[in-house]
Amino acid sequence: MKVLITLISVLTISLTALAQQDVLDKGIAAYQKRAEGAVGLVAKPDNINKAIGHFNTAAAEKETELEASIFLMKCYYYKGTFVEVDKEKRLAVYNSSKALGEKMMATYPKSAPVVYWHAANMGKWGETSGIMKAAKEGLADLMKEWCEKVISLDANYKNGGGYRMLGIVHFKTPYIPFVLSWPDNDDALMHLKKSLTYNDKDFIGNVYYAQALKSDGEKDDAIAILEKIVLLKPNKTQLLEDKKELKEAKALLEKYK
Repeated sequence: MKVLITLISVLTISLTALAQQDVLDKGIAAYQKRAEGAVGLVAKPDNINKAIGHFNTAAAEKETELEASIFLMKCYYYKGTFVEVDKEKRLAVYNSSKALGEKMMATYPKSAPVVYWHAANMGKWGETSGIMKAAKEGLADLMKEWCEKVISLDANYKNGGGYRMLGIVHFKTPYIPFVLSWPDNDDALMHLKKSLTYNDKDFIGNVYYAQALKSDGEKDDAIAILEKIVLLKPNKTQLLEDKKELKEAKALLEKYK
């Protein structure tokens, strides 16, 4: 009888694990279709909402919590950037990611993907919620800290994503004496250049590297980089993400020439 009970318990656990993985797989399948039916840089909500639903279910189970939550953070980033046109709806998406990210940072502080996507979404949250709220949260310093943490945990994640984001943070954050003394365009150049050693065809890395070069007076080098980027085709696995940066590269090239 004890053997039978043990077998039933093992079978139940196995079936539960399979069911959890099935939900996770359905979420991943929907996420991979997130750009289907997009008009320009605006995506339809259907697939990303399906993905969010599946990942929310999977995140409620300990076995799939981490992976599902990372995908959820990716979904929120995508939905806020490419689905929600209305500012308030966009902010609601980033608020959801902020809450999830804070929870995951406390639970999985040594997960590079968790730290990376929390930082990415908090950057979007800061842009959308406004300067005052971002300043109140001390967001600039936190962004720098998170980027450096990603590098220390896994410098290879997202093809040097920690370096890329740190470079962008240095480039975009204003230098304010006695308040924010660390932002530096030379550091932006250094980190962005480092990120491109992982993938020299990365759209967003090259776009920001070109802008940092232009700010440093290296206009010709910036133009050369942009001319290279506008000839590339967007990656089908991140179609709208690359199209967005391709559009920006073309606009900058026209502006710089």
